[in-house]
Amino acid sequence: MPALSERRWYNPRLPQTLVVSQWLLYFDAFWALLAVLTGGILGSVLGAVLLLGSLAACVYGAYGIANELKLGYQVALLAAFLPFIIRIIAVIQAGVPIADHIGFILVPGGIINAIFVYALVALLLHQQSREYQRVWFR
Repeated sequence: MPALSERRWYNPRLPQTLVVSQWLLYFDAFWALLAVLTGGILGSVLGAVLLLGSLAACVYGAYGIANELKLGYQVALLAAFLPFIIRIIAVIQAGVPIADHIGFILVPGGIINAIFVYALVALLLHQQSREYQRVWFR
């Protein structure tokens, strides 16, 4: 009888920093999906594309971490920084100086949302996460 696939969507056997990162990435993917379904940011095609990219990066990043893939970890890092990248693009597209809107860029979506964004970045860049992925991810 063939062995069942060992691919998984969630891996509780990882270090705590990576386990929580998986949940936060799926949480962010849920909100990105809602944003796409309600029209996205910027009210443009670019906004929808960026949100779809964010959605895909969050899902693949969490899935990649669960399956201990280096590429998954790297995509998760990209997904963690996408809220900042998207806001920088929005400011540039509006044609205003970035320095005048630094609060908009550094506090994505308000204080509560910013806490989750910074928590994801901190968890992924934590020494325990980096060391584990360096040694065990393939």
